Amino acid sequence: MMHRALFISDILLSIFGFLDPILSGDSSCWKSLQALARTCKTFYEPAMNLLWANIHGVEPLLRCVTRLRPMISRSGGI
Repeated sequence: MMHRALFISDILLSIFGFLDPILSGDSSCWKSLQALARTCKTFYEPAMNLLWANIHGVEPLLRCVTRLRPMISRSGGI
């Protein structure tokens, strides 16, 4: 069972802020945020907000559209 404090979004944002890949300059932060997003429903939104806030270009967004995936992978990106 998680501590009650971890259900407060401001606290989670403060903690996850230390894993901001842009601010820290550490590429392993991407993987840590991805893992946190998959850990539980409570962690999903704050982790995903940080991941999506730091995307470069439209390719990651377009990869969310299932029908576009084959075209993106065949062309080697956009």
